[in-house]
Amino acid sequence: MKFSGTERVTIELEGTFVPSRQLPVEYDLVDGRARVSLFAFHVDQLHIVGIPFVRSSYAEVLWRIAVRHRGEAAWWVTACDLAARGPAIAAKRWVRYPVRMTTVEVAETRVTSGGLDFELGAPDEPQAVEQRALLTGDLFRVPWGDYASNAHRVTVSRLTDRIGAETVGGDVSWSTSAILRKNREHRCGSAIPT
Repeated sequence: MKFSGTERVTIELEGTFVPSRQLPVEYDLVDGRARVSLFAFHVDQLHIVGIPFVRSSYAEVLWRIAVRHRGEAAWWVTACDLAARGPAIAAKRWVRYPVRMTTVEVAETRVTSGGLDFELGAPDEPQAVEQRALLTGDLFRVPWGDYASNAHRVTVSRLTDRIGAETVGGDVSWSTSAILRKNREHRCGSAIPT
């Protein structure tokens, strides 16, 4: 099953932490610290490819940890924050995300997800987007498409984090800048065993 839609806004925020949990894959450490990447987006008109009459618009935040699997760099999803019930059921059942039902808002100037909240400045210089495979659960691969275009750096301010340590297993030191994209094509599909 394939899903498609348009992300009106996509935010990527990175942080680092000292890993304390065992994962089904190897951490991709940098100077002894693990990396976490929030992939926050608001998607419009998401639908199952071939079934255009069922559509949904909602905000989602993926908590991804940088890992290595069979020598390949990847992200491993440790949590998927959603408020919308229908997309949460689909994400859990077909994409196999560890869904956490919570308040989620993603806009060009602010992201809120449960106990995480931060504000964003105006887009600045162009920014490269790191490309990695996407893994979840007990090693399922999520078909994932990303052209990595139209990305710009934005400043991060007024960050409050009451759920990062619980989510990744260590206190997170968040970056003071993030990546902002607009109108990214959302492409993903049902998770498949690796």
